[in-house]
Amino acid sequence: MIRIADALLELRPGAEWSIDNNSYSQLDWLDTKQTKPTEEELVRKIAEIEYQEEVNEYQRQRSAEYPSYADQFDKIFHEGVDAWKADIQAIKDKYPKATIDADVLKEKQDKAVDNWTYNKQLRDYVNAVAILESDPDEETRAAAQAIIDSTPNSIVDSINN
Repeated sequence: MIRIADALLELRPGAEWSIDNNSYSQLDWLDTKQTKPTEEELVRKIAEIEYQEEVNEYQRQRSAEYPSYADQFDKIFHEGVDAWKADIQAIKDKYPKATIDADVLKEKQDKAVDNWTYNKQLRDYVNAVAILESDPDEETRAAAQAIIDSTPNSIVDSINN
């Protein structure tokens, strides 16, 4: 699982921050030179890192099948470089190199943002309902009601069904 910290290190190299519970709401931005990334920026970067890991799976698969260095050197010594190359090429052919497709990346990022938006609206709605049920402060209740009123029907329906 990619964490917010992984995305922050790529988005804002050298920035100063602290975070608890892998939660954007608990991200304390300490840096005075770089701006705090938005939650959507982080969601997009996390999706990109996850996709990069998918693309790099071929490297892990190859690595698991390559003989040890000692066995490879032994192969070269006893059978020659061409025999060694043939063995390595068979593994490379079995697990071809993959690259990032910009369209697939954008699709994955857009889907991640859609999921994030849905979950944020869901959390906000549930919290607002809880406030209406328990908080006597009229200003707080009005703010909660505004959240409830602006929540898309699909979110409300997902809770009620």
